[in-house]
Amino acid sequence: MRPATPRPTTHTLAACAVALAAFWGCALLQVAPLERASVLLPLAAARPGYQVDDGGTVTYRTDALEVVVRPMSDDELNQLFPQESSLDEYSINPYTFGDWVDPHAGYVPNRFTVFRVTVHNRGLAKVELDPLRAVLTTDRPGEVLSAYGILAGSAPRTFEGYYRARRRPSGNEYYRFSMRMGIVRSNNYAVEKKVFNGESYDGYIVFDPLDDAVTGARLTLRDFVLKFNAFDMPLESIDLVFEFERSLVTGGPVEEVATAQNPWSEARLRSPTAVRGNAPGDAQRDGGFIDGRVSRDLAALNQCFEAEYAAGRAAEGQLDVRYNIDATGAVSAVEVGRATVVSAAVGACVRQRVEAWQFGPSGIPAELLATDGDSAGAGYVVTALTHLEFLDNRDAW
Repeated sequence: MRPATPRPTTHTLAACAVALAAFWGCALLQVAPLERASVLLPLAAARPGYQVDDGGTVTYRTDALEVVVRPMSDDELNQLFPQESSLDEYSINPYTFGDWVDPHAGYVPNRFTVFRVTVHNRGLAKVELDPLRAVLTTDRPGEVLSAYGILAGSAPRTFEGYYRARRRPSGNEYYRFSMRMGIVRSNNYAVEKKVFNGESYDGYIVFDPLDDAVTGARLTLRDFVLKFNAFDMPLESIDLVFEFERSLVTGGPVEEVATAQNPWSEARLRSPTAVRGNAPGDAQRDGGFIDGRVSRDLAALNQCFEAEYAAGRAAEGQLDVRYNIDATGAVSAVEVGRATVVSAAVGACVRQRVEAWQFGPSGIPAELLATDGDSAGAGYVVTALTHLEFLDNRDAW
């Protein structure tokens, strides 16, 4: 009986010897995937009001407004969704291919180009960014990429259209499609989202992957509304422009780039967030949904710890933070509980970060939440307890 031929995987390259193929089948050569990364780094700000910050972000800043843009690498996106990114060809991270390796190319390709955009309204009545008005212009002649919408028909390119076209007719495929769309709805920058005075809001704006020949790109947030008239129509707007240089690095240089940008420490969720007072069936106040939002801010929370740790004023440890989320998604009553990180400054910084979080409206209609004398459901407040830990990250270098 002829020996069974090993089943190829996406981490395997097949090599057939013609003389043996007729009898033994195809011999398989196991190879490691190539390291490859598309790196977008902000250019030194040449426009008034812009500032390049540590950690690869660029900020447009005035006395009343901050808009922070950070290109998200595939590694960062995979770390934000670790379980969804470790299923090989069945990975359900909607922004990357996870750990799936293209068997023909020998590396993990880029699925999209992703930017995290954060708006801090410090002094304007309300502002609005339409993510679908954003464009990404590359240095390839005439190439202008439009942003992805979420639902089919909302934009020329949408996540629903993209993943419907790739969905095969099986129950598991429909499940993966639903999971991906759920992540996108929770994490993309929302359309028609007004950010009021004192609030902050963030989300992802997504474009097609960049061609290998691209060495520079410009993200333009068009028609960012600064003022509205009495009829809630835009009265004053501005185009915000963020410039980046792009490198495509493989092999050793990828490791060197990652090492240079690695922080001293790492913030993690120690255990799932505990939630009290949430209405049955309210997916927007589920602990898992809240942890998804918190995971997006772990790098910012780590900044609270890293400076103190590097200065020798903080130690590896844990920190619990309790906060309320009202029906609109605003956060209040933030308290730092058990903390073993030594430095009080870490807790104060974390509290300030959490106070700026915005979770979006409850998933339960306001009329169903309403009680006597509370027609808008304003009395619906849930309490969340998030468990953080801060660890030394230098072993990862």
